[in-house]
Amino acid sequence: MNVALSAYQTTKEDILAHYKENGFAVIPDALSREELDYLNGMVEISLKKSPELWHKPMEGAVGTGSFLEQHPLEMDRFIRHSGIFPLIQEVLLGEARFAQFDFRDVSAERASASEMNFHRDISYYGTMGGKIYDPENPYISTYTCVIYYLSDVHECCPAFCLVPNSHTYATLDEAKEKLGEAYQEIPIRGKAGTAVLYNITTYHTRKGGRDDCTHGRRTMHNYHSRATSYPLTNWATVPEVLAMSEDHDTRLFYSQWTPNQLKYARDTYSKPVPPYYPVHMIK
Repeated sequence: MNVALSAYQTTKEDILAHYKENGFAVIPDALSREELDYLNGMVEISLKKSPELWHKPMEGAVGTGSFLEQHPLEMDRFIRHSGIFPLIQEVLLGEARFAQFDFRDVSAERASASEMNFHRDISYYGTMGGKIYDPENPYISTYTCVIYYLSDVHECCPAFCLVPNSHTYATLDEAKEKLGEAYQEIPIRGKAGTAVLYNITTYHTRKGGRDDCTHGRRTMHNYHSRATSYPLTNWATVPEVLAMSEDHDTRLFYSQWTPNQLKYARDTYSKPVPPYYPVHMIK
């Protein structure tokens, strides 16, 4: 397999075919200039006025998962983005459920110190009750993520990087051995608005920037699980306006409640929580 470093997929057919073959797709212009300006404006204001909502630098990046709680309807528009969400539903066999949503920012000063180790994302609940990947799904995935570049990612910038089709291997060394000449570490670069849709159990990392980088990197991360998968995390919470929405599809999408979500709903929601959510069992 030879995947060009600069290759993009632009049609629905190409995106899904590339994902099916390689475990990821790179989509240019997934966000408009207006959307980018809106999101970057929100990030700038939050970094300046609410720095306590951002975690301290980890491998060079600060991050926050607070925007959904602060701006639920506005962020839902990006979580279920009209251009990308239909692709997510296709990959997850129509079972897409909200899993996690956050923003990360690497300043230019921290760009060269932002290297991460290769890793794969596994559910908080491990493999209980489900597979890390699903061989019966033509798209393999039990979970998927979209990373949106909110800033241009140049050759000198930190870049998302993955190893195509490494999801079946227990370690990166095993992937190198078994994939042989097909083994590749592919850094994804592109202008602001580029989106990377990928299977989260694929080995991936963030490549650090060069010492002379003057840009840094800003991203939005949008994770989804399947209805038949265990929840991905136990920290993400969903505001009442979405989880208790009068719209059936919205309620369904935000219906994969974790213990943390049950406690959050019990303690903060104004409407009675439906009895099928066992909030009474949470301490």
